[in-house]
Amino acid sequence: MNDPGKHFKKAPAKSRAIRHIPKASKGHFVGELVYNNGGQPQRLGFASLGEHNAALCLIYRSDFLDIEEQLAALPFISPDGGMSKHFFDFRFTNTGGHRTCISVKPERIARTYNYRSLIAQVRKAAIGNICDDVKTITERNIRPEELHNAKLFHAARDPEPILDEAISGHLSKQSDPIYIHDFLERAGIGGSGFFSVIRAIRTKRVDLLTKGKITGQTLIVSKGAA
Repeated sequence: MNDPGKHFKKAPAKSRAIRHIPKASKGHFVGELVYNNGGQPQRLGFASLGEHNAALCLIYRSDFLDIEEQLAALPFISPDGGMSKHFFDFRFTNTGGHRTCISVKPERIARTYNYRSLIAQVRKAAIGNICDDVKTITERNIRPEELHNAKLFHAARDPEPILDEAISGHLSKQSDPIYIHDFLERAGIGGSGFFSVIRAIRTKRVDLLTKGKITGQTLIVSKGAA
């Protein structure tokens, strides 16, 4: 039931990083991912696994509007009184227009006195200037189920019109809660329709009744049952 013609996609817009991200780095996880920013695919660079995971979790938040990576240097007064500069990894903007500058750090660094002192000074320079808030994201802030679901939404980000329409039609007739696996089997579509259900979840066409990681055993209920 996949669309044999496969819809044509726009070329991804280039990364908006101001600070250079190397194309490759020995011992470091660097690269780019492409996400759908409205109707325009957008490239986003990352310089560590932590940045990659944080970016996915931010992009697939329900209040996501925009994300920029590797901002321009922000001058600030360091804890010792000298002038310095800080590079934020991301600036996240939510649907309410609130902008949060984000630094991604390993927990072992983020919890040190030196880092906490430094980021306090950075915060003073950033808020009201380039953002409304400053946050640090570490591996402790990223819940495994949140990352799992973000990766799933990302993998299913591109629509498959014919398959999605078929899934939508079956959802409109599904009035009772049902496990995703059972729904796909009942619809006669099977595993090929899993990503279509994920897109329906993402667009709020379907509610989740099972919390945590989304799998075939997740219980769903359609909002559009007849």
